[in-house]
Amino acid sequence: MAGDLATPAPPGLEPLLAALRTRLGPALQAVVLYGSTRRSDNLEDGLVDLMAVVSDYRSVHAKRLPAFLNRLLPPNVYYLEAGDESARIRCKWILVSRRTLDRRMRGGLDGYFWARFTQPCRCVWAVDDDARVELAEYRAAAARHFARRATGLGSGRFSAAGFWRRAIAATYACELRPEPPEAADRLVARDPAFWEALSRELLPQIDEVFETSQGDYRVHPSRAARLRAGFEWRVRRIWSKSLNLARLLKATGTFANGVDYLCWKIERHSGVRIEPSERMRRHPRRAAAGLMWKMWRSGALK
Repeated sequence: MAGDLATPAPPGLEPLLAALRTRLGPALQAVVLYGSTRRSDNLEDGLVDLMAVVSDYRSVHAKRLPAFLNRLLPPNVYYLEAGDESARIRCKWILVSRRTLDRRMRGGLDGYFWARFTQPCRCVWAVDDDARVELAEYRAAAARHFARRATGLGSGRFSAAGFWRRAIAATYACELRPEPPEAADRLVARDPAFWEALSRELLPQIDEVFETSQGDYRVHPSRAARLRAGFEWRVRRIWSKSLNLARLLKATGTFANGVDYLCWKIERHSGVRIEPSERMRRHPRRAAAGLMWKMWRSGALK
């Protein structure tokens, strides 16, 4: 699954990469492009999603509190724009350390990292080849963990695409406002060759999965495994929603126009819009709790 990581950066991304290198200095190890803009050649039309991997948090945070929060509840989220006024590109970027990736990609109840970065993405800059290899190892560990968690969702016979559609839909149910059922279908349909190759590489290694002569997969976990997984996914939904809410609240203090970003993020998933006041924009941390309460009352959070 390292093939997509090696895909070259799309044209126009260099101003953002240069800005990140300047901001993070020698601590920057790699930059990953993910999300919907990964496939776009016109980066000016959207908000680019980038992950900046650093050697450690204290090297890049001037104060102890942001470093502590990033270590406690990764990742911190920031906003950046770069390039000429005539070709301005904007990004939402997350800051994570190598230690965080090593721990969070290999397991844990919260699927923020291992589910998100099993999906196709590009390593658009790395300090050296060792950093690229290490990043590929983190992603491979994430995919193995994700596949094993997905087998416990129940028995059945699946194509490669069908297996991952079910797995991704289960993680969408862990969001504050779950995506519609067709969202997982659309995501997998964009990169069928990737999911096919990932299935061939991973699924035969799992005891509960059997490859058939027709080229699809029969998933047959034991009753104990299904019960254990069912409990685990129920707990994961509660835990992940809580962490997602905490990350959004934290982002109001790290993201430019953080309250507006919070409103936009919730509106994107729910369709509910609450216009923040200028007072809330001036004091985003104090306003965040009240804003989240309003959104909860309005039905934007489920």
